Amino acid sequence: MSSRLLLLACLCALLSPASRAQSNYWVQTNGPGSGYDVRSFAATSAGTLYAGTWTDGTIWKTTNLGGSWTLCGPIPNPNPVLSICALPNDHLLACVYLKGIFRSTDGGASWQERDSLLTDTSLRMSVVDDSGYVWVATVSGLFCSTNEGATWSLREAGGFYQVYLDSSHAILTTDATYLYRSTTHGRTWTKTILAPCGDLRGVHPDGSYFGVTASSAIYRSTDLGATWTDMHSGVTWSGYTDAMAFSAGGRIFYGRDGSEGGMLYSADTGKTWTILNSGLTTNRVIPLFRHRSGYIFVGTNGAGVFRSAASADTTYRVAINVSPLSCSFGLVRIGVRDTITVLVKNSGNADTLRVGPIASTNARFSADPAALLVPPGSTRTLRVVYTPAAAATDTGTLSLACNDPALAVVTLPLAGQGYGVTAAPSIISLSLLPNTYFTARIIWVRSATDSAGAPDQAMQYTVWRRIAGGQGAVWEFMTTVPAIGLGQYAVDQSLPAVYGGGTPWYTFMVAVQTRSLQTYYSAPDSIQDPPLTGISGVQASSVPADVMLRQNYPNPFNPATVIEYGLPRSARVTLIVYNMLGQEVIRLVDAVEEAGYHRATFDGAALASGVYYCRLVAGSFVRTQRMLLVR
Repeated sequence: MSSRLLLLACLCALLSPASRAQSNYWVQTNGPGSGYDVRSFAATSAGTLYAGTWTDGTIWKTTNLGGSWTLCGPIPNPNPVLSICALPNDHLLACVYLKGIFRSTDGGASWQERDSLLTDTSLRMSVVDDSGYVWVATVSGLFCSTNEGATWSLREAGGFYQVYLDSSHAILTTDATYLYRSTTHGRTWTKTILAPCGDLRGVHPDGSYFGVTASSAIYRSTDLGATWTDMHSGVTWSGYTDAMAFSAGGRIFYGRDGSEGGMLYSADTGKTWTILNSGLTTNRVIPLFRHRSGYIFVGTNGAGVFRSAASADTTYRVAINVSPLSCSFGLVRIGVRDTITVLVKNSGNADTLRVGPIASTNARFSADPAALLVPPGSTRTLRVVYTPAAAATDTGTLSLACNDPALAVVTLPLAGQGYGVTAAPSIISLSLLPNTYFTARIIWVRSATDSAGAPDQAMQYTVWRRIAGGQGAVWEFMTTVPAIGLGQYAVDQSLPAVYGGGTPWYTFMVAVQTRSLQTYYSAPDSIQDPPLTGISGVQASSVPADVMLRQNYPNPFNPATVIEYGLPRSARVTLIVYNMLGQEVIRLVDAVEEAGYHRATFDGAALASGVYYCRLVAGSFVRTQRMLLVR
């Protein structure tokens, strides 16, 4: 089809090196050094940015937002610089792990040790409050200096890894169990249980607290830590959480260091998250820092410093770009789906584009997914599906509405031609289920007009089976499947054990019974049971090596779908379905289950079409799958 050729040309253009360079959100700065592991940032009132390293305990500075870096004077007793803070008079204090605290009064040219009465040098993080007091978190307590580090006093004993200043100018710290808050310079403290968080990771410009766990969980509190709301819907990757940074307008940048790490981004206070790694050459993201100019700086483990291509504080009007501009499906057999891929690009530089709801003026055209989240400068794929119901020309439009009310709605013209009426069902897939070789899945469609009001509407399907060999050529009735409309049907059927005689062939056939009491049969289709244990139809192992969650089937589904998972050992299991808002729809499983393969059925008969998420938690294993209900 001509529209697909146009799509291919658009796709090639989008994937060209020049296009990729233009869409990068992050750009690598010219330093510091080569392959440096950067662990800390600070900036003076004039905007000079300082970066402390783990690599060799050096400190670097830039006066042009990373265009060039200069090596500062050496620390007398170097070690990893885990924190730097700038005082109101632009003097600097550097926390050197296990070595002490050093001050510079000349822009980093020289450093003098300033840690008298500091009894613990396992320094983690520092912050300067509104009075110019310096606070340092260590594994044995929270220390404070009122004289630029000349002397220190212990303000609270405990194992502390973070210290923050909240929007009420209170001091915050955590010890993995409690959140400590003081409005009296540490003379008195209020303690709140931190659970379900493990660590505090920042204070949003709106005053809310953000906490995290090591297993990708993100939580938000709007009442000073008294209660926490789960904000990590859709966040399933692994990695250690290192830092958050916030733009002046409240956009959140969430850095992770790990095998599946990198950057997450939210423009709606954590309700939705988007992967934002474009331009990063490593996923080992550690510290984040919002510069006074609005640029976000990223320190990495081994790749130096990256910077946002534009100020995160700048508001750009986003725009929706769509290719191709119209969709023509050509000839499509009635009852069979055809799909055209559409590319939706966000031409904004700072705002995440939320496109939705995506609604067609013709019910025979649909879109997958039902809504899109498109990060700045990137492209997402939208699948437009056409399922003709009659031998006629269909036209319609697809509306793409942006979350920005000032942005015009984009309409995509649609056209398709349905043709041909075939009464018999057609088996389109017959396969053995992985890890359960005693079960076969049969998927079929009926290429006929069997919707309500059609002259010969399908009432039900029946599935038949016979085995070549042990049971001869006798057809055996298996199951009845109610006809619920157009689209694909699928059932799973067990394969009986057959002893001896080699590996048998199983043959399946589907019959449709119509309103006029006519019966039409599909062409038989066969599958061979592979030799596993010498007994056909018996799987080699009934226990998986690891916890697993399979994609639901069928998917898309209407109205029910099957979710399969496996446990290598007995475990407490929860299997919960959520909607796109992160609200719990149904709790399918909440019990201790034995090792082996399990399945649960999710029935969406009472729910609206759209995307749903099933989340499996089994011990420390957490996995989320996306499901599409099409009514």
